[in-house]
Amino acid sequence: MDDGVRKSQQAFASLLQDLWDQWLRQTLGEQAGSQCGSAKPPVRPSAADPYRVLGLQPGNTDEQVKKRYRELAKKLHPDTAGTPGTEFLFQLVTAAYQQISRERRWSQ
Repeated sequence: MDDGVRKSQQAFASLLQDLWDQWLRQTLGEQAGSQCGSAKPPVRPSAADPYRVLGLQPGNTDEQVKKRYRELAKKLHPDTAGTPGTEFLFQLVTAAYQQISRERRWSQ
């Protein structure tokens, strides 16, 4: 992959993460990251980092991860959100939760 494409992808990923962080703060308030850890990037930065998507850190407990997922799923589910266009965000949160679930081997 050439450097121009890579830089463009990184810029898009950074923009997407900034928009997500802003949305989390607006929707859940400033405590979005404080209840279950900071929304700041964890040690392994990545645009598709499931912990960042949920506004968590990799060190959060299983219960904290599950609680945050339920909280976001309830707010973003197309049947309960009351805001058009939340389907994508709901899918993003669900995919992040499923990835964490596989990493932590919850469903074996």
